[in-house]
Amino acid sequence: MSNGVICKMADGTSSHIEGSLLSNSLVVRNSSGWVTHRIERASNGVDLVVRNTSTGFVEMRIAA
Repeated sequence: MSNGVICKMADGTSSHIEGSLLSNSLVVRNSSGWVTHRIERASNGVDLVVRNTSTGFVEMRIAA
């Protein structure tokens, strides 16, 4: 995995956040290297959303 930020998930596992929000390529990888989520700008252009790459559903909205 490339450089990025390690974070603890709610289930106790570690994931890796990497990429750049400026280029709209911020992703969350699990310990196996699979991309599990994408972090994108919301439709209002300000807030962020965390989208599950398997289901396509937005699991979290982060208000700016």
